[in-house]
Amino acid sequence: MSRRTTLAAAAVLAAALSLAACGNDDAAKVETNSNSSSTQGQQAETPTPAKPVSKSESVVQRFTTALDDLGIEHAEPERVEVGLSGAQMRFDMPVNGYDAGINIFPNQETLAKWQEASDSFGGIHVALSDEYAVLTLNSSEGIADSARIAPMIAESVGGTAYGV
Repeated sequence: MSRRTTLAAAAVLAAALSLAACGNDDAAKVETNSNSSSTQGQQAETPTPAKPVSKSESVVQRFTTALDDLGIEHAEPERVEVGLSGAQMRFDMPVNGYDAGINIFPNQETLAKWQEASDSFGGIHVALSDEYAVLTLNSSEGIADSARIAPMIAESVGGTAYGV
């Protein structure tokens, strides 16, 4: 092949790739436009699907959203060792300035055993039976505050307040 033929072939290939790229852009624009809705000449972008949320993230969000909605002061939950609770996961955080936390249990039986122990010590908590999880509230220094807010939190999350 001569140099002239090679250059011509390269030019044809470059032109073909350029046209193909332009064609793909047009196809992408058509696809985007067909996925978008127009309202009075304005285009709305197609929403990006949310990433899947794990059970623990879902439970933590459920409790923290309720606390936020109720205007109850709290810090971001921090994952800690589960200790002897029987929980699969535990998160500590202050609620209204008192020690509190979220425990997530593997099943209803383990949750029931934990609740029995909590009740025997006068504990206050909000349970999500459908998630096998509890928000434990301070039952010593902050007992009056915990007894006051537990029913509000339970109503907000669709759970049950215990120890109040």
